[in-house]
Amino acid sequence: MFEGSTQEATAGPGTVVGANVKLTGTISDVNDITIHGVVEGEVVSDKTVTITETATVKGPITAQLVSVSGRVNGAVTAKQKLELLPSARVSGSINTTELIIKSGAKLNGKCVMAEGGDEASAPAGMTEKATFPAAKKRDKAESADQEEAPAPEKLPAEREPMAVGQGVELEE
Repeated sequence: MFEGSTQEATAGPGTVVGANVKLTGTISDVNDITIHGVVEGEVVSDKTVTITETATVKGPITAQLVSVSGRVNGAVTAKQKLELLPSARVSGSINTTELIIKSGAKLNGKCVMAEGGDEASAPAGMTEKATFPAAKKRDKAESADQEEAPAPEKLPAEREPMAVGQGVELEE
């Protein structure tokens, strides 16, 4: 801040990286960060990070709330909530307490659902893969009699959203 300024350091709109901007390095702000362009490096906010449809981030992202519409290649830590919108493409581990994945979004990586976004506080089994009902039936049949597992159930064309884990919503 400027000398003699009476504004608090937390006042202001935050940081915006324009669509025609390529930034290399760390972006850190106590306020919101919105990225429309390309960032190669770490993105850290005490509030919200928004990755728009035109944006690409190559590096870790850490914030309370993270919303992704663009591309992310790196770990994402959202201490409160992570939302992957239909055009989102995320390649890297994610760590959050609440996860919303909209139909069309792509996620390739490990997902940890823990209290406070902290992997160390995850209950036993929370860092393992989600298991779907058809897989549970198959695994149960295999372990019970060691017989050949029945063919997986065919899914109907229209189906209801299915919750995968605590705090996870899948929406179509």
